Amino acid sequence: MYRGRQPIFNNIPRLPLGFAISFVVVFVIGALIPQLNYLFLTVGAIVPAYGLGQASPLGFWSPYLLHVFLHGGLMHLVFNSMAMLAFGAATYRPFGASTKGAVGFLLFFFFCSVSGALFQIVVAPNLLAPVIGASTGLSGCLAAAGWADGGARGMLRYALPWAGFNILLAVLGSFSPIPISWAGHIGGLLAGALTYPLFLAAFSRRHS
Repeated sequence: MYRGRQPIFNNIPRLPLGFAISFVVVFVIGALIPQLNYLFLTVGAIVPAYGLGQASPLGFWSPYLLHVFLHGGLMHLVFNSMAMLAFGAATYRPFGASTKGAVGFLLFFFFCSVSGALFQIVVAPNLLAPVIGASTGLSGCLAAAGWADGGARGMLRYALPWAGFNILLAVLGSFSPIPISWAGHIGGLLAGALTYPLFLAAFSRRHS
C-alpha cells in the first residue's frame, strides 16, 4: 500500500513549496517591520498559560493554525523550511496532484499542528513563553513520510528517533540548552502516525 521509495527533494509539489516560501516571507517581513512582527505574534503565538481559549484579534482559533508560519530565528526557519520541502513533500505525493489531494494534505497538516499545540498546552499549562513554528505539523509529516516510504515499519523507522530525541529533551527539562517544544513535537508526531492512513484513504485518488 505504501511501497516504493519517494525521492526527497526531486519534483517538490507546489503546496509544500508554497508553505516553505510563506515561512520565509513571514519571517522576513517580521524582521524588517517590528510592528508587524508584534502583530504576527499576537495573532499566531500559542501561550499555554492563557489556556485553550486565549484571546486573539482573529479569534481563539488563530494561534492553533497560524503558529506554523512563525519562527524564532534563522536556524529555526531554515530547519522547518527544509523539513517541509522534504517530509511535507513526501507526505503530499501519495495524495495525488488534485484538488482533493491538496485538501487532504492541508487538513492533515493542520490536524497535526493543532494536536501538537493542544498537547503542549496540556503538558505545560503554566508556560508563559510563546510556542511558535511549523514543527508541530511537520512532526506529523515526518511520521507520514515514513508511512509513504514503507508502511507501518517505515513510519516507526522515521518516527522513533524523533520521539526518542524529544523524550530526551523532556527528561533534561530546564537543563536543555535550547528551548524546544518537545510536547508539541510529540503531539504532532502521534497525530500523524495514527491518522495518516485514514486521511490518505479519504482523500487520495487511488483510494477513491
